[in-house]
Amino acid sequence: MKIKLTIFCLLAAGFAMGQTSPVVSHVYSWDSSAAGLRKGTARPVFSGSGAILAKHSMTGVTMLKGETLTFNPDSPVEKFFIVKNGPVKVQMNDSMAVLDRGSVISLQPGSRLVLMAVNNMVQLYEMDYVSIAPADAERGRKAGGSFMMDWNQIVFKPHDKGGVRQFFDRQTAMLNRFDIHVTTLNPNNKSHDPHTHKNEEIILMLQGNAEMQIGTDHEKANSGDVVFLGSNVLHNLTNIGTVPCIYYAIQWN
Repeated sequence: MKIKLTIFCLLAAGFAMGQTSPVVSHVYSWDSSAAGLRKGTARPVFSGSGAILAKHSMTGVTMLKGETLTFNPDSPVEKFFIVKNGPVKVQMNDSMAVLDRGSVISLQPGSRLVLMAVNNMVQLYEMDYVSIAPADAERGRKAGGSFMMDWNQIVFKPHDKGGVRQFFDRQTAMLNRFDIHVTTLNPNNKSHDPHTHKNEEIILMLQGNAEMQIGTDHEKANSGDVVFLGSNVLHNLTNIGTVPCIYYAIQWN
């Protein structure tokens, strides 16, 4: 029997209210955030505010076989999902798809989304956010509205350090620019020399073992971890493992 998880709708209703502290630049672990929580629930990874986003959170979601998660179009929150473990059956408005590990879903206000763990346990990263500036529904509509992208359909472009998959670079209702690519970084390589940029950034580790420089600190970032980098924070990533690191690089303004 399918079980509908309604807690997420309640969380979304309160998400756009009240003040929050800025998200700290740090490596956040899915495993430590899940301590003491049973499967089938939301697992907080981080929550706070930023330079562009008044409210911003990352949550680890585990759906047991038979569970269904529904997001209704009246939510004021924009959402972005990355499939950690799948496959998951997805219904977005009138479109249906089955998405596996690494695939993404962008849900903008006004769209309905149903996620179904039909044959297996499913795990997802759920990013919820509300911009400081008023949402621009028309901008989001002109950019294509809500969408989903299958990992297996994204072209891999090799380079001397590994390679890259460019998912998208586009506008949404909440964001003037939303840019996401996935880097494959071979062992003993650095992503780049330590640098800064105005845009905040999330590094989400799909595979491998890395060391992140965050300001003057160095932190380990392993498979499943999420790194938040604030505006103009010095950073880079070094693959310290024996297999390629595969990670999402997510920026917005």
